[in-house]
Amino acid sequence: MLTTGFKLWFGFFVGAVLAAVFAGYTSGATETGPLSLGWKGGVGNHVSYTILVTGAGVLALLGLVAVAFRDADADAQADFLGLEEAPPAQAVVGNSLWPVFGALGLGAVGVGLVVHPAIFVIGLCLLGAVAVEWTMTNWSEKVSDDASVNAEARENLMRPIEIPVLGAVGVGILVVAVSRILLTSSVIGAVVVATVIGLAIFGLAMWISKRPELPRNTVRGVVFVGCLAVLVFGIIAAVSGEREFHHKGGG
Repeated sequence: MLTTGFKLWFGFFVGAVLAAVFAGYTSGATETGPLSLGWKGGVGNHVSYTILVTGAGVLALLGLVAVAFRDADADAQADFLGLEEAPPAQAVVGNSLWPVFGALGLGAVGVGLVVHPAIFVIGLCLLGAVAVEWTMTNWSEKVSDDASVNAEARENLMRPIEIPVLGAVGVGILVVAVSRILLTSSVIGAVVVATVIGLAIFGLAMWISKRPELPRNTVRGVVFVGCLAVLVFGIIAAVSGEREFHHKGGG
């Protein structure tokens, strides 16, 4: 039996697919390109078509998650956790930051429509991530009346996905930020900056390794501040622009 949550997400999925097909045929698509994902004919405007198809894929995934977990049905959760009977109630939950990140994503989408397509795509990616994380958080909060059990259920499901994805994204952002800093600096300055950043990372890692008694929150705070500093300087360097490159050689 299809759940209410699945019907909601599936309806959005159908709407996104129809919007992609409409956008394709109204922007120069040929034959059955929009219907076959470009296999038979053109899809028209590639940017709008790709964005709408990607959104449809995310909505379809959310619908599958909703039906797989039976919209957090108590009996289904009991069977998933191997319990003899359903948990008696839902634990008291606190405030959530996902609405804040969702608002940032919507803001990025709006700004991207006016300023730059890259910002628009970043906003869509942020909205997709918020939708998945918020859905799974809502599911985990209804697993039982024990907050620790709920947190463990969420970590067991999402940590194998979150850690590799967030690690790859974080490393990519830091690499881009450092590259902007090096391209803005002079030739000698780039060498100095790279050396200082490398020594700082190495020294910080050594300092943390020599103090295993440090609280985990302290380590997280130090790493967060360091990453934030690199990101801020990278943004400033990107705004300032690259240095002039003089190519030698030629006729």
